[in-house]
Order: sequence, then C-alpha cells, then structure tokens
Amino acid sequence: MDESVKTPEQQPRVRKPVRHMIWAVCLIALALMILGQILGNVLVGLCAGLLGITDPAWLFLLNYLSFIGIDLLVVLFVWLWEKPILRSFGLRLSGGGRGNTWAMFGLGLLVGFAMNALCIALAYLHGDLDFSMGAFRPVYLLAALLFVCVQSGAEELLCRGYMFGAMGQRYNVWVAAAANALFFGALHLFNPGVTVLSIVNVVLFGFALSIVMIKLDSLWFCIAVHTTWNFSQSIFFGLPNSGIVSEGSFLHLEAAADSVLYSTSFGVEGSITTTLVLLVLSLAVLLIARRKQA
Repeated sequence: MDESVKTPEQQPRVRKPVRHMIWAVCLIALALMILGQILGNVLVGLCAGLLGITDPAWLFLLNYLSFIGIDLLVVLFVWLWEKPILRSFGLRLSGGGRGNTWAMFGLGLLVGFAMNALCIALAYLHGDLDFSMGAFRPVYLLAALLFVCVQSGAEELLCRGYMFGAMGQRYNVWVAAAANALFFGALHLFNPGVTVLSIVNVVLFGFALSIVMIKLDSLWFCIAVHTTWNFSQSIFFGLPNSGIVSEGSFLHLEAAADSVLYSTSFGVEGSITTTLVLLVLSLAVLLIARRKQA
C-alpha cells in the first residue's frame, strides 16, 4: 500500500470559521442591522433636510428608504469577508427556472401581491374591513414601491442572503433556514400590536423564503415577494404592515374588526389566512422543485 495515500480518517480536518457558527452569524447580522440603520437614518435625514420634505406621507416613505444603510453594509461586509455568498446577490442563471433572473423577480412581485391581496379579500368578504378610496398618485405609488423594495431587500440580503449563506457553509441548509427564520421573527418581537400568531407567521414567512433559497436558488424572488407583500398591505390597502400603519396609501381603512381572518393590532399578518398562504407557498415551491428535478 502506498503510504503517501491517506485514508479519510488520516486526512487533516479543515477547521470551519467560528464566524459561521449560529451565534456569531446572529451577532454579526445584528451589528450590521444596527449600524446600517444608523447610517441610513443619517443619509435619509440629510436628504430630507436638503430637499425640504415635510409632507407626512413622504416622510413615512423615507422610513423605508432609510434601510439603504443596511443594504450597503451587508453588501460591503459580504464582499470583504464572505465572497462565496456574494454570487447569490447578483444576476445569475442557474437553469431550469432557477436563480436570480428578471423573470423570477417579476414572478415574485406577482406572488407577493397575490398572497397578501387574497388574505385581505377574505377578511373584507368576512366583514372585518371597510375601505374608502384615496387619491391616485402614480408618482407616489412608484416611489413607494421602490422604497419598500429597499427595505425588503435589506431584510432579505441580511437574512436569506448573508445569514442563510454563512450558516449554510457550516450546517445543514435546513438548520440555516430555521435559524435565519427565527432571527427574522425575533426582529419583529417589539413591533406595535404583536401577537403570538403574528410572530409565528413572521417566522413562517422567513422559513418559506428560505425554502425558495434551498430549492429555487433565487434571492431576487425572495426580495420581490417581500416587497409586494409589504407594499400591498401598507401602501395599496392602507393596513398595518407588521403593526406599523402607513401615513399615505391608495385605499384608506375606515373600520376593522378582530377575527381569525384579521388582527386590528397587527393586520393580516396576525391571521390564520396568512399562515395558510405561507404554507401553500412553501408546499408549492417544494412541488415545483421536485418536478424540475424529475
């Protein structure tokens, strides 16, 4: 036997970086979020001051835009220390309807809006919601969609981009999926009007999009779903988005009642219908991925 050939037991073990352990990734993500929010607030505050923005509706939108600081810091951190993860951020064709493509981004926009609109429609038909028509301001709505994409993109780059990618280099992908989803849920624990079911739904939302990363390898799809989910709730229908009420929206909520289909404190995210549509999304992604592999 050639003594130069080592058995698997004799091969030197490659030490995995401590920074990929769950606790380390969570601490880094928390630091990126806090520092990024400070940076974003400074940048947006300076812009608002220079432009003299005083309209409450536009000032509300700037809260979404302030997440630009998190976007910038996450991309910078990943570029400097986690380059293998960076490939999941940009345009990338994986083949077979997977990867970051404009088609996947567009599909995600439709899916996010459709899921939220279905939840809201069921609550409306149940008699839990009453709306009035607001002014149609196309420039404001387009700006809102872009700014919400900045906010949703920040959370997805952080959780389904950096966190999922970093933990996935040390642990099984399903462990990475569960860990980043729980972290995502923890970020919403102190939102106004939070309930047990709403936090369960937020965690399920993060886990469903982690399944997208595992099976469809498309961070862009995750960003798009998250964008229109938030946009449709807050800006289009004028409902609380994770407990936060919009200052400007296309429709105005005139009255609301609590039920299993709607939470007056947290919106549709605190309803059983949201639980069901997220389970359906998860199952649909698993079935689609299975068909593509067949």
